[in-house]
Amino acid sequence: MREARAGRAVVVSAGAFNSPQLLELSGIGQPERLRNLGIEVRHELPGVGENLRDHYAPRTRWLVGKKGITFNDRGRGLRLAQQGLEAPDLMLGWIPMLTEPSPRGPRISRQSGLTLYAHAMRPESKGHVHITAADARRPPAINFNFLSSPPDAELTVRAVRIARSIMTAPAMTPFQMSELAPGADRTTDDEILDWVRKAAETSYHPVGTCKMGSDPMAVVDAQLRVHGIAGLRVADASIMPTLTSGNTNAPSIMIGEKAADMVLSTAT
Repeated sequence: MREARAGRAVVVSAGAFNSPQLLELSGIGQPERLRNLGIEVRHELPGVGENLRDHYAPRTRWLVGKKGITFNDRGRGLRLAQQGLEAPDLMLGWIPMLTEPSPRGPRISRQSGLTLYAHAMRPESKGHVHITAADARRPPAINFNFLSSPPDAELTVRAVRIARSIMTAPAMTPFQMSELAPGADRTTDDEILDWVRKAAETSYHPVGTCKMGSDPMAVVDAQLRVHGIAGLRVADASIMPTLTSGNTNAPSIMIGEKAADMVLSTAT
């Protein structure tokens, strides 16, 4: 057991998974959930761990018959130094390579190809993350609940269809494209969604589990102060009530900078 004391205040900045975990382990959250785990309830905040959102991205996969075009061909040996990737589009992201699983994780495929991921930018599907034991060494349970909102499913299918229309356009003929996934045989909305549910991945943009606001499910206020707890702030992507229509890296940096300014402005 180690004890550390704060002279003035504490800023929790552990991300959308671990910030709510730390609050719950400290007795801040949903009372019944905490009591069931043997944790003394210090403060009731039902929104802790709720409102989890993330970009859910099916990654369509394409073989490129023409050689020397993709990263699979050009990203090896000395040619690797010549390559640089630009940031993906807000809705469709092209990765100029195929990867395949290996015992050590994904590796560049020997086949020439590329990956095109497509997803809804403002998903309404909400999940949650909560601790399962009164033990900081135990990871929390994460339930994204992807595609639980019907509009998310509709937009995801539309995104896949747009990706397919671009990759099969006449201008792509010289590259000898052939669809690897989801596969040209999947044509109906249900068939595409079935593939999405099996193959899609997180975009690593989790937010919302300590959301900012003034409603009953809000965890922090406009100053990032935890409701009802003096001297405690949360400053990371977990405070975002909804997802940005893009990556969360820059907004998270902004949250940290703004939080620093607010802390300094209240210091005496």
